[in-house]
Amino acid sequence: MITKISKLKSFGIFQDFAWNDLTTFKRKNLIYGLNYSGKTTLSKLFQNLEFKDKNRHFQEAEFEIITTKEDTNTSHNQDYIENFDFEVKVFNAQYIKRIFTWDIPNSDFKPISFYLGDPSGELAKKIKQLDKQITQLENIRDNRYQIRIDKFNNYTKSGGRFSAKAKDIRKNYLNNKLDQNELNKGVIEQITNAIKDDLNKHILSEKIKDKTKEEAVAENTFETQKDDYNFNENLDTLKTNVKSILEDTAPKSISFPELDDDKALFDWVQTGIRIHENERKCKFCTKELPDDRINNLNSYYSKKLQEIQKAIKDTKDAITTERNTIDDITFPDKKNLGSSFQNDYQKAIKDFKESVKKYKSQLTTLEKDLKRKESDYFNNINATEIESISLENDFDEINKSVKAHNDWISEFDENKKKALDKILNHYVAEYLKNENYLEKEEDKDKASSIIENLNSRIQSSTTDKINFETELKSNVKGQEELNTTLKVLLHRNDIKIEIRNDKFTLERSGFPANNLSEGEKSAIAFAYFLTELKALRNDNPPKLPNTIIFIDDPISSLDSNHIFQVRSLLQNFFKKKDDDFLQLFISTHNFDFFSMMMDSTELFKNQKKTEVDFYMIKRQDNNASTITDLPENFKKHNSEYASLFSVLKEYHSLENKEDFKYTILLPNTMRRFLELYTSMKFPTSNSLESRIKEVFSVEDDTYHNTKLLHWFSHQNQLEKIQQHDDKIFQIEDAISELMKHIEQNDKLHWQGLNGI
Repeated sequence: MITKISKLKSFGIFQDFAWNDLTTFKRKNLIYGLNYSGKTTLSKLFQNLEFKDKNRHFQEAEFEIITTKEDTNTSHNQDYIENFDFEVKVFNAQYIKRIFTWDIPNSDFKPISFYLGDPSGELAKKIKQLDKQITQLENIRDNRYQIRIDKFNNYTKSGGRFSAKAKDIRKNYLNNKLDQNELNKGVIEQITNAIKDDLNKHILSEKIKDKTKEEAVAENTFETQKDDYNFNENLDTLKTNVKSILEDTAPKSISFPELDDDKALFDWVQTGIRIHENERKCKFCTKELPDDRINNLNSYYSKKLQEIQKAIKDTKDAITTERNTIDDITFPDKKNLGSSFQNDYQKAIKDFKESVKKYKSQLTTLEKDLKRKESDYFNNINATEIESISLENDFDEINKSVKAHNDWISEFDENKKKALDKILNHYVAEYLKNENYLEKEEDKDKASSIIENLNSRIQSSTTDKINFETELKSNVKGQEELNTTLKVLLHRNDIKIEIRNDKFTLERSGFPANNLSEGEKSAIAFAYFLTELKALRNDNPPKLPNTIIFIDDPISSLDSNHIFQVRSLLQNFFKKKDDDFLQLFISTHNFDFFSMMMDSTELFKNQKKTEVDFYMIKRQDNNASTITDLPENFKKHNSEYASLFSVLKEYHSLENKEDFKYTILLPNTMRRFLELYTSMKFPTSNSLESRIKEVFSVEDDTYHNTKLLHWFSHQNQLEKIQQHDDKIFQIEDAISELMKHIEQNDKLHWQGLNGI
């Protein structure tokens, strides 16, 4: 049972309602409120509970409801509304729209079935046996087999074993190179489905695993390098040239033994010949040169000799160039290559350096041979044996390792993805083997097959149970109950419910009922609602004892003649024993109906104070609604007229008007009182303004004050109050003049109202 609404925030007109010291709800609750005060809005809160849907009305709202059950209080807020453990049925304007499709010709609505009973008890016995069988099958399914499936599903559920493994691989295997979007339970599940047919195929050796992991986590911080190194080798050409020079000889027409034996002197004299051309004296000793000295020396240093000398010099220069060219060749630092290529590259560089060393050694040998030739131009000299050294293979190996690096860069993203897929397949395959995943999956599949069979048996038993239950219920009974209630409400029997194709249809004198009045719609909807409640009462087991019922303005759109029928229906329905229903709320804007319900001995009058209570919904100055205890004035008087006068009189008698709790109601209260008072004084169908002119004198202040009150007409009042118009603060004078008028000019009436 609901005892209080602790909080109601941003729920329509209830902006920030708190229960505070309000009397707790009882089993039967009667609520009064003027139009637009918030009664229907309150019923929508109960409708949210009925459908366990916090967003059905006012999606951003917050509320907290306190219930009591077996002396235990429980709090329910909008976030846990699905756990609300009472059934709720609400009748309001939304209910009417939901049940019937008035504007659709020949429309129908859901039938209401009634429990008919089982005198022999055979059907109940069969249903009980089927219930037992269904329960047993469900226990076997859930506690023996479903538990295996649930355990296996721990792999794929959110935060389950696959999620944990994905986190483990990210953190402990791949150095956090992947984030949760790149490796999560979904990815592990995809990999599992792809590799589970042959796990061993995807498990790598330690060496391959390490290399694959390295590629998978590698970051591309490298650039491409030159990979077309080459060298135009001239060793063989130089070797041939040196051999030719060594084998060549210069002729000697005149012998100079001292020059033959002294190379330094040989070179010095040869240089001196060029200096002493056409000279008669020696520039060194200044002595006269013999006449034939220069000619003899020229004969000794022949043209052939000069050619050999030039050939030696050119070849020496070529050897130097060859050596310098080799020295100028530079290769990238190994750190500029990917780590997986550095070893091969470093070995190729080392081999190249060894080959260069040998290559240069051969060049040195050639230089030595030329040096020997410079000491013996006139004789044939044997060349030193030269080894044919080539650097071509070394360059090929260097280029090969650098090119591998360059290819790796160009294919980096693709290769990294392949490596990542490969290493992940390895990690997952290894994990699945350790988990005995395939055996567990096989066990799960067997359990699923058994559950499918069990569900088939449960469905078959459930169908049999429904068929037996159908024999215990009848739509015809629902039709009869609804038509009986409808006849009471409408006070005629031309509109009836018929059953067509297992649906209820509405007919008027045998034809589809169209163009229904608003009153007829309300009456039919309320009859349908009461019939639904009867079906809950008659169900087996009865559902009404656990049901909270909220009825909002059941006489809406009905004329005054129907108020008695509605009261009678409510009295007859809810006069059953105490445990027949859980809790009842009735709200209305009609004071006559409200008074009749207060006078109902079956429902509210002379009931235990712990069983019933009365409340009012009213708008506050800030244009928000609140729930209060019903003022005592409303409880004391059976007529709306006397109650309205009591409110006005109470306000008029207060010395400090600010203490009055219902100031915001005064304009509407005053206007309604004037309607009733002028109608009694001058019974006519004319407007209120016309009656005021007849009842009050234009010379009186009362006349002008009542015009002020008429300004707060029913259709304008909300707008005026919302704008906080200053006219509302002139109410005090208007009430004072009205009280004075009745007391002085209508003394007998005044005495009756005051009970004198």
